[in-house]
Amino acid sequence: MRSKNSIKTFTVWATVVFAALLFVGMSVKEPAVAVLPVPYTEILSIIKEADKAGIKTKITIQVNKWRVESGDQVYSTTAPLTDDFLKEFSSKSNVEITFLEPKAPSIWLSIFITWLPFAIIFYFVYRFLKNSSKKGGGSGMAEFGKSNAVVVMPGTDPTVFSDVAGCDEAKEELEDLVLFLRDPARFARMGSKLPKGALLHGPPGTGKTLLAKAMAGEAEVPFILAAGSDFVEMFVGVGASRVRDLFDQAHTLAPCVVFIDELDAIGKARSGAGSSGNDEREQTLNQILVEMDGFAPNSGIIVLAATNRVDTLDRALTRPGRFDRKVSVGLPDAGGRQEILKIHTKKVPIGTDVDLGLVAATTPGFSGADLANLVNEASIIATLGDALFVDAEHFEQARDKVTMGKPRKSMKMPEESRRATAIHEAGHALLAYYLEDADPLHKVTIVPHGQALGLTMQLPEDDKYSWNKRENLARIKVLLGGYIAEKMFYGIDGTSTGVSNDLMRAKQIAETMVKDYGMGSVGPLYFGSTSTYGNRGADTSDLAKEDFDDAVREIMEDALGSAEKLLREKREHIIILTNMLLENDTVLGSELEGMFGLLDVYFEEDE
Repeated sequence: MRSKNSIKTFTVWATVVFAALLFVGMSVKEPAVAVLPVPYTEILSIIKEADKAGIKTKITIQVNKWRVESGDQVYSTTAPLTDDFLKEFSSKSNVEITFLEPKAPSIWLSIFITWLPFAIIFYFVYRFLKNSSKKGGGSGMAEFGKSNAVVVMPGTDPTVFSDVAGCDEAKEELEDLVLFLRDPARFARMGSKLPKGALLHGPPGTGKTLLAKAMAGEAEVPFILAAGSDFVEMFVGVGASRVRDLFDQAHTLAPCVVFIDELDAIGKARSGAGSSGNDEREQTLNQILVEMDGFAPNSGIIVLAATNRVDTLDRALTRPGRFDRKVSVGLPDAGGRQEILKIHTKKVPIGTDVDLGLVAATTPGFSGADLANLVNEASIIATLGDALFVDAEHFEQARDKVTMGKPRKSMKMPEESRRATAIHEAGHALLAYYLEDADPLHKVTIVPHGQALGLTMQLPEDDKYSWNKRENLARIKVLLGGYIAEKMFYGIDGTSTGVSNDLMRAKQIAETMVKDYGMGSVGPLYFGSTSTYGNRGADTSDLAKEDFDDAVREIMEDALGSAEKLLREKREHIIILTNMLLENDTVLGSELEGMFGLLDVYFEEDE
């Protein structure tokens, strides 16, 4: 408290002193006379005319600054003084020329400018030393190399494995580590060695940090949390010093769990040639390697680390003897998502119409963090609507908001633009509805969301981890549906800019089919990784590039032709769905089942 007060006092007095100096240095009174700036040639004309009229003219020259007072008017200009001017006007009785010495800067202003940088530097150094000495009042510079890790003692945070869902396999891999920490003698009798470290890797938001904290909670040991960015400093050697301090803490608190989040911040692979070897990041990485080699296998210290980019880590980190285990923490499946939703809805009043299994089934690809956000958004929507419970409609609105963006209901489109948008989305929706290999149609809307004027949403019946060629072609056809529908009703010259994103995504799928999966006419040739499309000049011939482009074009043209044939057969369906969208803004896929089924039967009988 005393330190904070001294800093505040110093700041206040420094501000007052500098303000006073600035005021004294800059306070120069200027005459309140309107001065008209004019060119030098005009000044000469003014002086000559005044002399002819017998008007007194006073000229004041300071270096190249001129002030001319002629009658009631004051002029100013900037020009060098010439001998011709002096010859012509110095003898004139009506012209008075006065020369001033160059104006010397204010001594106070000079002092202010000179000492201000030193004062600022002194102030920040003072604050830095004060802040860095907050641990027990020791030397600030000595404390600078201390670790910023957070220590969570047993019983402080009750997080255990039951609080983590959607990653059962990852929990199983960590459970034996918990047993090691609880009863190391049991494993020592069999000659087993405690793994020194485990690397948790997977997409963002899958619960890697929570899993590490739960492991420490299950083992009832201290949990030391540090972020990779905490070790990154501009001063060489600071990161290594903090690593040493971190492991000193771990040895003191053993048995314990040390967790380094975002390990890739300091553990990226070293470049080798041309690399300095003495830079701060590499020194920090080397110190981690040394520390992990330095403690005994059964010392009771387990180092956990998390990363989203395991492929970028240095191989020295990931070899056995350091991070002995690599634990994959992937996106949860439908069952895992349901369990995660149960955890996050424990304190949320859920309506009786909410089926968490259905919510889980309609959120494929959601991570644990995404699901937590979904529940929170649903509860916010319910609160704003003064509802007593969070019901199924609130979850539906929350999912649409998370996946599509907030609806722009206030946006008013001309009727013709609404119709064009409805036709576009009807093209997407009908292909999603009728194509056997496409994901089922969930809903289609012409309510603008984000940057999109309309949206067609598909939801897979089950979690998908791979797509075959037919499914990829169906995805391309659905994306091309909007363009085809616009062309059918407005002609090729009437297609809109709204097809841009669809065409881009369709082309990306086609390129990936050829480049990575061998699904194009070029056969099982791999163009990815070291020779990605668009950057293949070093190891790919011009002929291969042409074959690649031809294969992509062939996929796009075949998909376009097939999709267009189907939509032309369903032209009446497009008109019906367009009118439904214009009337209701949103149509659910389930609403089309009965209606289009009867319509298809009618057309078949008519034929």
